[in-house]
Amino acid sequence: MRLFIKEQTSYLVVFYFSVILSTFYCVLASDFTWIDVLYVFLFNSFILLVFLSWKYVMTKEVYRLLSRKFNAIEEISLEQGDSFWGHHISFLLKQQYRLYEKNIHQINKNHQEHLTFINQWVHQMKTPLSVIRLQLEAHAGEPYAHGMSEEVYKLEKGLNMALYYARIDAFERDFVIEKSHLKPLILDSINQDKKLFIKNNMLPKVDVNDTIEVYTDVKWLKFVIEQLISNGIKYTKGKGKYLTVSAFQTKDHTVLEVKDEGIGIHPKDIRRVFEPFFTGDNGRILGESTGMGLYLAKKICENLNHKISIQSEVNQGTKVSILFDHSQTDHNYY
Repeated sequence: MRLFIKEQTSYLVVFYFSVILSTFYCVLASDFTWIDVLYVFLFNSFILLVFLSWKYVMTKEVYRLLSRKFNAIEEISLEQGDSFWGHHISFLLKQQYRLYEKNIHQINKNHQEHLTFINQWVHQMKTPLSVIRLQLEAHAGEPYAHGMSEEVYKLEKGLNMALYYARIDAFERDFVIEKSHLKPLILDSINQDKKLFIKNNMLPKVDVNDTIEVYTDVKWLKFVIEQLISNGIKYTKGKGKYLTVSAFQTKDHTVLEVKDEGIGIHPKDIRRVFEPFFTGDNGRILGESTGMGLYLAKKICENLNHKISIQSEVNQGTKVSILFDHSQTDHNYY
């Protein structure tokens, strides 16, 4: 209504100016009394009010469109009434919406083609890597074998991260929630990185009760745990001796913690560690960070309805916690 009145202000000024001039002329030209002047003024005002009311009813959808704030394109109504402007604005909105749908369809198509390519490429790269690994195992005693094994391990880690990143947008089609024991997942993840532990003279410490179970997707959670362990080793080497993985239960949650004794994270970086491609001071110092590990861990935990948080102190270490809600079942996810 405010926008409508604002638009009609000039019209109202001209109208009442003409009424005043006409009435003044009638007073001068005849025997008009002030009662007659008031009657003419009120009568014309009534006609104006009826006209503006009718016009507002016909165009109110347009003014609502112009005065509202929208958070999503779906909130905008394509029907803007039967007025002249309402009809033409509706036509314009429908044209724009068709173009928007066409562009979104093309973007989704291109995105899907890109994801398909990434998936196929990763799987194709894994085959020659497997062959190289077998060849290295056959020449395990050779001087070059150890160094090459480390590089193959890095390639496999990078390919796995690329594969999970490509799949994260289609998460709803690729997860199975089931009640799983937590300790076997942790031990399996530690076993995957046993060579890293040995190389960096570190020992894993596991403090997890055999009976602890959580509702989760085993494959996705295992990837998250591997990322946290890998980060813990990477930022602890040469400084700490232990990486501790523990789990305990409270009244409402099961809590999984991965704690290292490494270089820690600077306070100015701690709030951004879950952002994509953010490496911070530590990443620039070590030069081996992609900035995607914690981002993917955060996204996966959100999709699984788990909560992930991080605490860190410079030169003291970092602790990452994952909370599993006891009340969640396989119907509460995504």
